[in-house]
Amino acid sequence: MNLQKIRVQLTLLYAALAALAVGLLAWMAISTGNDQIIDSAEREAENVVRELALDSLWPPEEVEENGRPFNTWRVNPGANWRNPFGNTWIEPPLFTIAEQALDNDGPTYVDFESNGAWLAYAEPVDVDGSVVVTAIDLGGYEDDQRSFRFRVVLAALAAIIGTTAVAWWISGRALQPTRAAMARQRDFIADAAHELRTPLAVIRASASHALSKDRPAGDYQQSLAEILAATERAGSGVGELLELARLDAGQAQPRKAPLRVDLLIEEVASSVRVDDTVVQANTAESIVVDADYALLRQVLENLTHNAASRADTVELSVVRAGELVTIQIADDGPGFDEDILPHVFERFRRGDNRGSTGLGMAIAKSIVEAHGGSVSAANRSDGGAIVKLHLDVSKDQ
Repeated sequence: MNLQKIRVQLTLLYAALAALAVGLLAWMAISTGNDQIIDSAEREAENVVRELALDSLWPPEEVEENGRPFNTWRVNPGANWRNPFGNTWIEPPLFTIAEQALDNDGPTYVDFESNGAWLAYAEPVDVDGSVVVTAIDLGGYEDDQRSFRFRVVLAALAAIIGTTAVAWWISGRALQPTRAAMARQRDFIADAAHELRTPLAVIRASASHALSKDRPAGDYQQSLAEILAATERAGSGVGELLELARLDAGQAQPRKAPLRVDLLIEEVASSVRVDDTVVQANTAESIVVDADYALLRQVLENLTHNAASRADTVELSVVRAGELVTIQIADDGPGFDEDILPHVFERFRRGDNRGSTGLGMAIAKSIVEAHGGSVSAANRSDGGAIVKLHLDVSKDQ
């Protein structure tokens, strides 16, 4: 699965939808803005007629003396006369405009061309059947429309670019779980191949050796024992890999309940039996944490068994410092190799060649972190190793 290609496709789809929505909004904004600009021109023309012509109907000479508006006329189509209210520098079709206003029996707007776009407003005068006509130059308003369209288009392009960038980011975030799942799948396949390589090589070598020629019964038994040991190691490794995969995928979430860890370490100490090794638990007080009993016991048993296989004495203890509970597994063995210690909780990091899969510490870390805790490992100053599990104290304690 090409996640990068899917991300590009999702981004393009989101960008196309955003462009459609932004384009529609931009068209509506431009249409509304243009209408409002033209409305302002119409209101200006209407104000000229009403305030400066209709309300007073001054004689032209008085209008000129008071600096009244340009390009405004009083027109009487029936009597075929027209008088300007001030200076004029255009020749609109005054009689045609006036006749339309009389036919409409009310205010009328007419667009016409005269070295540019103009808007004429005509309103009949009831006193003598004449019409007052004023013309408004639309050049400035058209400039406003162009400027407004440019700003809207620029804002729309910026919005589309911005939403495309957001889409790229969102699609990347949305694909993160898929990317993580695919990474876990690749890791599992690689880990399984890594873990099965040695057992399969042993099985193949032992079987080939046994079948190469007739051998005594004891040789066949030895080969079968080697094959059995190899298959057991492979089965254990695959089982641990599957468990680790479930933990990584969040499918083995702990079912927490109040748990007496002081009693738990006593159980673990009494259940782990390794020849010539003493495992003991030191408890001084009742300490409760919220944890999954089965998972936490599995961690402690694995860590204790690992320590017991390398030491003469293993000591389990638990202490509380404020709201933090620390479970310690200490031994008097050789300790961790200094080169391995920083990586001891990584997969397939083995401290020796005693046949472990190198997954136990990684599983322990995943389980403890699933509880909201942490783990650490160190070498003791007086010899041996110590592993610590840090958990929060139970809310009930």
